[in-house]
Amino acid sequence: MGTRRFSMGGDLRSPERNIDNDAPLGMRQEILDVAFSIAEHSSSRPTPDLIYRIVSQTLGIASSGNPYSGFRYAAGRDLRQAEWPRVYDVILRLASEFDQVGRFEDFQHGVNQALAGNGVVWDLSDDRRLARVLPPTVSPQVSAAFEELSALGFAPALQLLIAARDAYDDRPRRDRDACSNGFDALESVAKEKHGMPNATFGQVVAHVEQNRSLNSQVVGVLKSINGLRNNNFGHGMTTSFGLIGPEVDFTYLACIAGILLFARIQR
Repeated sequence: MGTRRFSMGGDLRSPERNIDNDAPLGMRQEILDVAFSIAEHSSSRPTPDLIYRIVSQTLGIASSGNPYSGFRYAAGRDLRQAEWPRVYDVILRLASEFDQVGRFEDFQHGVNQALAGNGVVWDLSDDRRLARVLPPTVSPQVSAAFEELSALGFAPALQLLIAARDAYDDRPRRDRDACSNGFDALESVAKEKHGMPNATFGQVVAHVEQNRSLNSQVVGVLKSINGLRNNNFGHGMTTSFGLIGPEVDFTYLACIAGILLFARIQR
């Protein structure tokens, strides 16, 4: 099910995905069309009246037993009037309902078409959460970092990386937390990999440089990441966080790249 089978499948370009503080009015109706279309063609749950009740009650609105002009109209009216963050609450609540009856993939496909077509920066991910969209060439590397940290010995780093990802995906994005937790995850991996639990990241990098275990220019990049952290979002800093959006993207992804580097190299 989807509302953009032509526009998303042809040569028409999708809008730039830069909306992270709104839920466009048209998109709200597209989301409901996806949900109701699945329900209306289902022989069991969820039924259209259940979709309506879920939307209303998720928004804290008392639902009507037989709303005027039908369930679609009533749900559309309620969602149209909701504050924008609550729209994403409704998406996740509906995703949970469709997951219970084995129709999550259908709902996910239609919702992600609507999100992309309206320029929203999140997708409904396979793990049933709203995740910030990354470039196609980068997304597999982020997934790979989580896989690497699932190995024995990296549990603290994994929790830090989860915290960084949650901050990066948050609405609105928590830029400083995304950077600081991402760096802390990188530091944790580096210390664990080199058996230096009490060292700083700078000390680990100095150890790597002394042993010549990495290319000198790669070592230079690691030093620069350490300097970026110390001057912009280190622990105990009293200055305001000043990195702009693209710089936050760079920092977060640079830490991901560093995690993969340290996790995969042989000591």
